[in-house]
Amino acid sequence: MVRLKNRYLMTEVIWHNIEKSTRLSESWLFQFISDQTKDKLGEITYEAFKKTLKFIYVNPDTSIFIVRASFEFYKSLWTALTLITSYYGASIYFRVVHVGGSIRCCQKAAIKILGKQISVYDKNKILRNEKGEVTDNNSVDKNNNSNNEEPSIKMDSEDEGGGDGTEDDDSEMKD
Repeated sequence: MVRLKNRYLMTEVIWHNIEKSTRLSESWLFQFISDQTKDKLGEITYEAFKKTLKFIYVNPDTSIFIVRASFEFYKSLWTALTLITSYYGASIYFRVVHVGGSIRCCQKAAIKILGKQISVYDKNKILRNEKGEVTDNNSVDKNNNSNNEEPSIKMDSEDEGGGDGTEDDDSEMKD
């Protein structure tokens, strides 16, 4: 029996002008990345990997998404994401944060990354409170775990990646 190998790309969408940003959604991402891939790499390349392209996780609050592509074409997708620089005149770019062989590896990387972002957010909030600045009541405290538990990320997919319980050899991009 042949096992289909996939790669999961955890990607962050970075907007240079926040006023022109849009909320991430699976349909918006699929349409936008499809159009940009056809434009940047050609229709043949896009048609080659579009059947294996699936959005596993999309979080509009953190602007992070995880997309699955086949092992043969994940580098083409990565290239297309790297080449995208604008969205209707607004500067934008996609930063591939982690490439993994299973969803579980991407979950661990996301928790590590989001944990760092949450720590910075809480530290800034504490500094503002110490200075006596007024914080708005509409802001949501992203780290409402009172017993210092790690935040968890739930995937909306039945496919949980590698089935043998071992970690795949993953590569992670460093800042």
